[in-house]
Amino acid sequence: MMRSLPWRRAPLLAPLLCALGSAHAGTVTVEFLHPESYTDVHVEGDVNVQVLQPLAQGLKRLGQRLPADQTLAIQVSNIDLAGDWRPPPRLGLDVRVMTPASWPRIDLHYQLKDASGRDLQAGDAEIKDMGYQDSITTLIDSTPLRYEQKMLRDWFNRTFPDPGP
Repeated sequence: MMRSLPWRRAPLLAPLLCALGSAHAGTVTVEFLHPESYTDVHVEGDVNVQVLQPLAQGLKRLGQRLPADQTLAIQVSNIDLAGDWRPPPRLGLDVRVMTPASWPRIDLHYQLKDASGRDLQAGDAEIKDMGYQDSITTLIDSTPLRYEQKMLRDWFNRTFPDPGP
């Protein structure tokens, strides 16, 4: 008698897992107010592509776990990236120096609404991570904006706890 291997059951679970995943799909909109006046978004190249779009995409991904009938509007008023930008002494690449005193900070206003447009939650947040260099996950992560993305993920998890399936 041949025994069914557990991995063979995976195709049977796929529709169930998809149904659970689609139980949440809130909408998140992100607006950057006057990015030219932000404290620090200096990067080599296009600021929209290298800083603003990745931060907006990260917030939109986090919003996927909100209930489908909820909309979260976020207005970012200031960004101070982790580290300090130092102009190179000679022609070359920009240099960002990470020190314990140069933690990331993002100021924003958020408003969570239900399908009828009723406010569920709103507020202003000054999000900062003074221990941004202390996390194991950021030590093994080499992606740009890893400190800012982790900081936003932590804020999102505290502000909008997962309601569960």
